[in-house]
Amino acid sequence: MSALLLTALILGAAPSSEHAFDAEIDAALLDTRATYAVPAPLVRAVIKQESAFRPKAVSRCGARGLMQVMPYNATKLGLSHEDELWVPRLNVLAGVRLLAVLLKHYEGDVIAALVAYNSGPKAKLAPVPANGETPGYVLNILRYWRAFEDERASASVAPIKR
Repeated sequence: MSALLLTALILGAAPSSEHAFDAEIDAALLDTRATYAVPAPLVRAVIKQESAFRPKAVSRCGARGLMQVMPYNATKLGLSHEDELWVPRLNVLAGVRLLAVLLKHYEGDVIAALVAYNSGPKAKLAPVPANGETPGYVLNILRYWRAFEDERASASVAPIKR
């Protein structure tokens, strides 16, 4: 797993953060920051991989919205009804809650949490599956996460006035 993380950190490509729903995503991240220790750039990376920032995205298995939350998980994640998954801010809140639970369950192991987010919970210390979509899914999110971190760091550096 460390080789996967290292590869992702080296190969990151900077994605654009100019999306139509940035304000709603930012509001949801502010709402969750005090309660859930999920880095905002990681959430943006999951959104990019899951839906390419399309709030009306639907997967072939029926997952909905920006973070591709399954309708049967909506109420478990604090929503009143599965139709709230179409509201970008609420979809992000539900997705962050799920990521936070997975990160806690896997004791902060981001790769294990991403595997579970993509393909369902696995035993602790289970390896990343060697086939299927999950290895590429995890690698893409790690690349996007790095790029969003880099983008955030470069935006926080103020130009030197002379």
